[in-house]
Amino acid sequence: MEDLRSWIKLLEDEGELARITTEVDWNLEIGAILRKVMDKGGPAILFENIKDYKDTISTKMFAHGLNRKTFPLALGKPKDTKRDELSQIFRDAIHNPVMYKTVESGPVKENKITGSDIDLYQFPTPMWHSPDGGRYMMTWCAVITRDPDTGEHNVGAYRGMLTAKDQMSVLIILSQGWGVHFSKYCQRQEKMPIAVVWGYEPTLGIVAGSQIPMGMDEYKVMGALRGEPVPLVKCENSEIMVPASAELVVEGYVDPDPTNYAMEGIFGEYTGYYGGARRPRHTLQVECITHRNDPIFRGSMEGSGPGHPNENTWIYAVTSKVNFMEALERAGVPGIIDVRPGPVCYVKIRQAYNGHAKQVANALWGSWSAEWMYKVLVVVDHDIDINDHRQIDWALCYRMEPGTHDIITMPHTRGGGLDLAEYDDTLFGTGSRGRILLDATRDIKKAKRDKYGNLDWGPFSYDLDEPEKELIERRWDEYGIKLPERKKR
Repeated sequence: MEDLRSWIKLLEDEGELARITTEVDWNLEIGAILRKVMDKGGPAILFENIKDYKDTISTKMFAHGLNRKTFPLALGKPKDTKRDELSQIFRDAIHNPVMYKTVESGPVKENKITGSDIDLYQFPTPMWHSPDGGRYMMTWCAVITRDPDTGEHNVGAYRGMLTAKDQMSVLIILSQGWGVHFSKYCQRQEKMPIAVVWGYEPTLGIVAGSQIPMGMDEYKVMGALRGEPVPLVKCENSEIMVPASAELVVEGYVDPDPTNYAMEGIFGEYTGYYGGARRPRHTLQVECITHRNDPIFRGSMEGSGPGHPNENTWIYAVTSKVNFMEALERAGVPGIIDVRPGPVCYVKIRQAYNGHAKQVANALWGSWSAEWMYKVLVVVDHDIDINDHRQIDWALCYRMEPGTHDIITMPHTRGGGLDLAEYDDTLFGTGSRGRILLDATRDIKKAKRDKYGNLDWGPFSYDLDEPEKELIERRWDEYGIKLPERKKR
């Protein structure tokens, strides 16, 4: 795919797009429509008739492009492709990046706006949720910064609220990719150049919303996912590179001087809560806008919870497993069989020594991806299916002993700060969260070892001996018993 428009066409050809031609209000109605569509597993939406946006620069908005059925299409796979296969594609892309290519120009340069002509309100930014502190233009976008030391790009998804026709207030968490870059500019006492991109083919949103190893240029991961280099064009006012066929690029800078702060927050966040207390925050001062003819704005209804997914839910489901496995492998933890990320994270191991589950927890809690993950961690043995909650519940009940070292808590570790259960001290770099390990593995001191050194836990009461098992299998038809198929919960 070349751009957002080819992605929209593919979705329409696949029957995964709805065009809304009746007039809808940017003020809460668009958000309400998208919430119902996402809750019911509906299609991508192209809003083509938005109140107050008939004669503006941008008159259309696209949303909900990634969901359970369309995510595989974004990676060039059939809609029924399994999640583990998609995770492996993402993991391969991290390990086999493809360098981007520089081009002289592209569709995003068809129009250029500077000076007093800049007006961010020309783009149909919704009021997403009624308690939001304002209209959040930066939802489904890619914020591009460059490391002033290495020149590597960071492509991230960060929130930003309209505060003026040429300004947005933004939430910078210093432990995130652009926060690391911002710290370097602060040390230099310089403003940080920024480009914000809306509307490109879906790999841009996938890498922006994923945890890529710190210092890796996400454009190169995009190239691997695409199977070809990303065509990039230089910004007008900085050395930052942006996709040449994007719909819209806003260029500007963030000044570390607190006299330039503006009020920001609250916002309906990924936890399902309204996160980030309203307070003065850094501002993105806009210097230039470039855009395609008739640009399509790209937005996202944020906020998710049980039974209430959104686009980021599907990104997390696919890409976070990669971060999970990579963190354990980098730490050298042996015996990892499978992992399952989520609000509660599960690890399946082949236990080999005392403290094996604790080593898993230490490796994860000390990893770079712990900013947003691994708050609640459950470790189980190799004979437990981490996708079957009946088995997990059994292990928690009969292999974990509350009041002992099977439950480990770790207070005051770094965390994202947008979880209302945490302490939000993002002014000092990041939030603060406690963590818990539920060690639902068997007590290795109660096992024996066979002559080869393998652990022998003894038989279960529900296991049949081989002679009896062979007997009933051989005679089953004679018994005349028909058994129903058991389905996993």
